[in-house]
Amino acid sequence: DEGGLLRVGPESAGARPGPACYGRGGREATVTDAHLVLGRLLPEAFLGGAMRLDRDAARSALARLGAALGMGPEEAAEGVLRVANEHMARALRVISVERGVDPRDHTLVCFGGAGGLHVCALAEALGMRRALVPVHAGVLSALGMLAAPRGRDLSVTWGGPLEGLDAGEVEARFRALEAEGLRELAAEGVPPEAVRLRRQADLRYRGQSFALTVDWAGAAAAEAAFREAHRRRYGHELPLPVELVNLRLQARGPQPRLELAGALEARLEGLPERAQVHGLGPVPVRRRDQVPETGGLAGPALVVDPVATTWLAPGWRARRHASGSLLLDRE
Repeated sequence: DEGGLLRVGPESAGARPGPACYGRGGREATVTDAHLVLGRLLPEAFLGGAMRLDRDAARSALARLGAALGMGPEEAAEGVLRVANEHMARALRVISVERGVDPRDHTLVCFGGAGGLHVCALAEALGMRRALVPVHAGVLSALGMLAAPRGRDLSVTWGGPLEGLDAGEVEARFRALEAEGLRELAAEGVPPEAVRLRRQADLRYRGQSFALTVDWAGAAAAEAAFREAHRRRYGHELPLPVELVNLRLQARGPQPRLELAGALEARLEGLPERAQVHGLGPVPVRRRDQVPETGGLAGPALVVDPVATTWLAPGWRARRHASGSLLLDRE
């Protein structure tokens, strides 16, 4: 940046031109280029080998960045990853520690093409000892679009004190939302008898700016649920009246049945047995289906599949679940 400090994001190189290593005209260094320069991505294994990455172009981009920072390309790449990891760790703290949840009691689940490249570092930053890399993690969002039932989320704003609310009017407004949801889903081929309906409300204490969403089964039950949700979220209750902000309706069709193809790792042929990783020397390279279910694989190592790479950092061990997901444990 203008002050001479290393900044990562929020701009993205996108898919075109993309990172320098894509060979599509991109010249700015990206996180992907940093992983490639450090040896955590295999040029010949990207997208199952369908697209070969240009390591020299990535190194040139990091060399230009490093020259501005007074360091070599590998050191610049390490700096890029440290900054990127800190951004992500900060976001994870917002949705865990700052909400009263201790992440050390949980398993970190990662997804996206680069999720597995950062998962160990993020887990360590949060003091977590377990992580999960789902099967098809690199395309998990696209898979979720196929697996998600058709649905509608509808709402109507209606502010005012919860006490003394006209139950008949509330019922009428929910009925109107239900009719709209059923009508829209019917247009997509979902019959009304197959639709599941869920009534909810946004509630807050009088004078608050933010609301919490709870299930609606009448005003008294909703108020009790709100006070409990507020206590869990913020650690306290307030002796104040509760206000209604919005009425909400979820309308969901049936869960689609998906028949997933078998393991895609067989497409990855001719992988090297080991890869040179900066600062660690040669480390094992395994396809996901080669990771043992018992005993596991000790890091440092690279686990490759057609849509993602998992960087198994030193001090971590991976084993393959029967579903194909990777279970990571910090030793």
